[in-house]
Order: sequence, then structure tokens, then C-alpha cells
Amino acid sequence: MTVLEEMLEKLEIRQVKSLYGHEQTISRSLKRLKEGMLNIGQLVDPLIVDKKTGVVLDGNHRLKVLEILECPHAVCQTVDYNSPEIEVKTWQPSLKITVDELTKLDSIKYEKVEKEEGMRAVDSLRAPTMAMTPENEYYLLNPGKYKLKEMIEEQKYVLGLIEDKGPNYIAEEQMEKEQKAGNTIFYRRGYTKEEIINSATEHTPLPPKSTRHLIPERIIRLNMRLGWLHLDAESAQKELTGMLKKRAYNGNVRRYYEPVIVIY
Repeated sequence: MTVLEEMLEKLEIRQVKSLYGHEQTISRSLKRLKEGMLNIGQLVDPLIVDKKTGVVLDGNHRLKVLEILECPHAVCQTVDYNSPEIEVKTWQPSLKITVDELTKLDSIKYEKVEKEEGMRAVDSLRAPTMAMTPENEYYLLNPGKYKLKEMIEEQKYVLGLIEDKGPNYIAEEQMEKEQKAGNTIFYRRGYTKEEIINSATEHTPLPPKSTRHLIPERIIRLNMRLGWLHLDAESAQKELTGMLKKRAYNGNVRRYYEPVIVIY
């Protein structure tokens, strides 16, 4: 199979209204992305979508911008979400906040715990999140007994109290480094694939940046013109195919086999 055939097999034009976002968006990120997409007039990266259900695994902010712009179609890289090659992890909020500031957050109860004990509590739905301070102190926030949907709503509330402080969202592997750099990590439970699909199809989105999907051979820098996505599906597909043919034949497609750092 040629590179062109491989790309055409993976990419589809789908109706925006047929897609399901599984996470809430972050207002500042949404505004910045909307301005960027309007300035260049392109959907830079395709949405990553579960082929069977239409759930957007990566690209929830892009989906929202397309909805705002009343764009009827999106370019989607469809994948089999059941594949063991696709992994799902969690982004962890991180920001500089003192213990004193932490304890003054509105209507929050605290329980000081040991690290491993606190992680088990969060993972077993006994707290929406745990604050991990640079001083290696650990606090369960609003501990209790939750069902999954109750925990999701409580987590949205707790994390909403720090959203205006502009937290960074880091990979789990970076938590220790972030603590040493003087940041507090708000550790939260990961989600299963089934929970992610259900939250999307039931229109009960997870808190922002809850999931970090590791998807092999992700297509980036597609740069599909927004104007083409306003055409009917057949015409949009024709434009996509023509663009990919031109770029493939001109040698403008490269596959990376090593980890890369992308600068936006």
C-alpha cells in the first residue's frame, strides 16, 4: 500500500453533527484556537475519531470551533478504539499555588493523607482529586463516596476553582519533576475506554483535558481548507483526495519513527 492509499484509507469526511465530544473545552484555549483557525483558514490536524461510534478521541476543541463556525463537515482520522495499540492516559493539572491559598478555595474540604493512600482513594472514587504540593504534602479534596457521574461533576467543580489561574496539563510521567519545580499537582483518576465512550454518547462530557490518547501513526499538519469543509461531502472528499495526491507525489509526506517535539 502506498503512503497516499494509506492516508486515504484512514481519513474520512464526516458530518460535524454526527461526532461526539467527550471532554469539556477550556475557554481561553478555545478562543485562541478559533482565532488561529480563522487567521489561516484551515483545519490543521484532523480529528481523531472512533470509527464505530463517532466519538472524538483527540480534537475536542477543534470540534467545538467547527461547530461555532457552523462548518458542516470535518476531516477525521478514524481508528479502531478497541485496538490494544491505542492507549489512554490522563493529563494532570499543575500550577503554582501555596498550601495557604489551597485551603482558602471556596467550599473545599481537606484530608491530609500519605501519597499512596491518597492515590488509591482517588482511583477508587473516594475523592475527585488530590493536591500534591512541592513540600510533599498530600491533601484529598472533598473526600467522600462517589458514583462515577457524581465524581465527574465534583471534579468539574473543584478544578473549576483553579481554572482562572491557568493550570498547565502535564503527563503523569512529569509529576515528580513538576513538584520539584515548585508546582502543586492535582492528581486525578484515569478513565477506561468504555467510560469515555459512554460519557460522550450520553452527552455528559468529562472535565477538560481528562484524557491523553496515545495513537500510533497519527496524521498531523493536514491543513484542510475550511472553505472545502463547507462544501457537500462528496466535493469535500474530492478536494481532500486531490490535495493528498499532490502532496504525496511532491514528496511532502514524511513518516517519523522517533519521538518528535512539535512547535505550534
